[in-house]
Amino acid sequence: MHKKPDIAIVGGGLVGLSTALALQHPGRKISVIESSALLQQNSEGLNARSIVLSYASVQIFKALGLWQEIKIQASAIKNIHVSSQGQWGVTRLAASEYDLEAMGYVIESRKLGAVLLDHVRHFKSIRLETGADFESIEFTERVQLRYRRDKKSHEISSGLVIIADGAQSMARSSLGIEHRRIDYQQSAIITNVEVSQPISGAAYERFTDKGPLAMLPLGGTAYACVWTHTPQSSEQLMQFDDAQFARALQQCFGFRLGFIERIGQRFSFPLYRTEALRLTRNRCLLIGNAANSLHPVAGQGLNLALRDVASLSHMLGARAIGALDEKSIVQLLDEYQALRTVEQRRVAGLGDGLVSLFSNNLPVLRQIRAGALALLDIIPPLKAEVVMSGMGFSFSGNPMLRGQVR
Repeated sequence: MHKKPDIAIVGGGLVGLSTALALQHPGRKISVIESSALLQQNSEGLNARSIVLSYASVQIFKALGLWQEIKIQASAIKNIHVSSQGQWGVTRLAASEYDLEAMGYVIESRKLGAVLLDHVRHFKSIRLETGADFESIEFTERVQLRYRRDKKSHEISSGLVIIADGAQSMARSSLGIEHRRIDYQQSAIITNVEVSQPISGAAYERFTDKGPLAMLPLGGTAYACVWTHTPQSSEQLMQFDDAQFARALQQCFGFRLGFIERIGQRFSFPLYRTEALRLTRNRCLLIGNAANSLHPVAGQGLNLALRDVASLSHMLGARAIGALDEKSIVQLLDEYQALRTVEQRRVAGLGDGLVSLFSNNLPVLRQIRAGALALLDIIPPLKAEVVMSGMGFSFSGNPMLRGQVR
């Protein structure tokens, strides 16, 4: 482990590893502190869940030289069908309308994590410390970061610290940065299913009174299912056997993919959004879920974080962290906060608006959302704006969003 890295990253999940790869530069030393044993999890996966990568995220991974390895393990989303249960409005989005190969891709988190880990291990300038539990942060001429590993306390002195240890961030709390939490009063059930009539490249978002249902292609007959319900309904669905659950899912989703023939292991978790009241303190910066955790309705959590990473990489450029004094780093982080807060708030607000509009059984709102979907489908400029926003190009003044390093 580098004792005096230029950059220390607390959290070695998908966001932390992506940050390390985006910020690596000749002569720049980076240390990543991760509490879990990531290297042992490589064969079993970081997480059994699947993740949607927006087109902007694809461009970022292209800039990092990772995309071809990721692409062969991912499934393309070429068409998206958006509907509201029991209503007439429908929106259809197609990549071909915008001369794109795909609007996004679906990949298992463990596969994406394995690619990132392999590349992190490739760089001698990046040191990954696993099984390392964060303890504290103190400010002197540099940032003193303490962690515990193998029942011993360790300390490193870093020029810049990136906090990427998740929504329940201990490092954020150690910095005294407050956050607010919005409870959506919903729970999500995630599982993989097999269907009898798969449609290549087709993804579905179906809004119901209790919450949205997403069906995302995994290749072949497999689809990733993310089904949002009230906590009470989710608890009941989790108690169903596979046959009962398949019938309930079929009734909600319909027969666009034929019959639901097999249900994988199910997981359920409550949905809430956290928002840090500020992103920086001194030489420390919050990123990923430590800064903002979002409702999964728009699939923007990791994608927003990757755009944050791209912005930070662009702002740092090739600058030597060690040559920057505290004032210069603080000024740079303040500029980053001013730049990124705009999109972060817009994306969070969009998610909140979708939850409010599409998870409500008031008759007037049912008609409004049906009409909104119908209008979106027949007004090309409006549809294009939604597509570009969903793909992550609302704020596109970054070369990494064009697949370029800098």
